[in-house]
Amino acid sequence: MPDIKEDSTKDFYEVLGVKYKATHEEIEDVYHELARELHPDVTGGNIELTERYMNINEAYQVLSKPDTRAEYDSSIGVDQLLEGEEKKPEFRISRDDKPASDMRRLDAKLRRTIKEAESLCRKDNFWEASRILEVFLKTHPDNPQLRSTLASAALGRKRYHEAVNHMKATCTVEYHNPDNFVKLGKIYIQAGQLILAEKALREALGWNAKHKDALSMIREIEKLKDAEKPPILRMFRKVAKAFARKE
Repeated sequence: MPDIKEDSTKDFYEVLGVKYKATHEEIEDVYHELARELHPDVTGGNIELTERYMNINEAYQVLSKPDTRAEYDSSIGVDQLLEGEEKKPEFRISRDDKPASDMRRLDAKLRRTIKEAESLCRKDNFWEASRILEVFLKTHPDNPQLRSTLASAALGRKRYHEAVNHMKATCTVEYHNPDNFVKLGKIYIQAGQLILAEKALREALGWNAKHKDALSMIREIEKLKDAEKPPILRMFRKVAKAFARKE
């Protein structure tokens, strides 16, 4: 969970340019539009725009989840701020702007398709899930939910390299979310890449040092790595741990 107290000096609603009473769908739409405009690949690595890109990702991580948004709203006293809501600027997306309106409809269609693909994955219909999602890659290449679901579909088809690439894209956009790195770690484990899996899980712990899944998986990786060692090396390791406990 993001450290809300540490970030309370920022108004995440202003960072995204949305009102305090914005719906989840409105926050999603504005975020994805901003992410497309400000992604470093689009802005050429401009320092100022990259910093803004990082800020909108940080704001989105808090406002996109009901629990963290409620905690953040409480920390800034959003009930009092709502009284001056009419003074806040309107959303950046103009309803009179046809291209923007078309993009909102496309975003809504993507959300419905992702839900359909998730259902298909639960039924082990991974090929169909991939097929209906891949058409959105051209218009939404940086959408983290799209990439994450594509990673699940690719993993179900045992396309490990493909799954890793999709999950890496998710981690690049939602770099504050440790769950993304945990999922990447799981993919690496299934692909037999224990060193890369551990690296991804360490990244998750960098954002949340108490992440249960990350800690549990790292312990399992240690067991697997230990099992691969010759018996004599395992014996010396156990003896070393025993002496360390006595000290």
